[in-house]
Amino acid sequence: VRHKQTGKVFAGKIFKTYQEEGESNALYLKREIKTMVLLNHPSILKFYGFSKTNFSGKNKPVIILEYEQNESLRNQLEKEQRSLSTGFDDTKKLICLYGVASGMKYLHSHNIIHRDLKPENILLSDQLYPKISDFGLAKQLHSNNSITKQSQLALKGTLAYIAPEIFTDYLYSEASDVY
Repeated sequence: VRHKQTGKVFAGKIFKTYQEEGESNALYLKREIKTMVLLNHPSILKFYGFSKTNFSGKNKPVIILEYEQNESLRNQLEKEQRSLSTGFDDTKKLICLYGVASGMKYLHSHNIIHRDLKPENILLSDQLYPKISDFGLAKQLHSNNSITKQSQLALKGTLAYIAPEIFTDYLYSEASDVY
C-alpha cells in the first residue's frame, strides 16, 4: 500500500472473510489490533492503522503495517537449503536469533504470549533483521500469569511448533512460546 501524499510504502493485511459477530476471525482481528497497538520494539512489526473497510469500500477490514521488502524467515531458510541464499551469513543468523529472542522477551515483559511463533511469522528487513508478526493468536496474560479457561480449550498455533505441554494440558505460557 502506498500513501498518496508521502509515497511511503506500507503492508495492508486484508481480512477477506469477515463478519462483525459470531466469527472467530473477528476475535483474531480484535486481538491482533489490541496487541499491536501496545507494542514498540525494533524486532516487532509496527502497526500504523486500521480500517473497517477495504480499499473498495467493502466490509473487509484492513490492518496497515510496516512493510518489509524481504520475505519471511521460512523463505530465507528454504533459499539457503537450495543454495540460493545471498547475504544470510552466520553473523546475520545470530542477529536474527538475538532479534527474535529480544522481541519475545519484550512481549513477555508486557505479559503477552504470541502462541504462533514460527519462521513464517518472522519477516526480514532489507538488512535481514527479524520482525515478529501475526498477532492474531496472541493473548494477554492475567496478573497471575494465567489465561482464561476459554483460551485453553483448543489447540492454537501451528502443529509443528506447538510445545508438548499444549498437546497434553493446553497450558499456554511464555515457556511454550520459547519452545
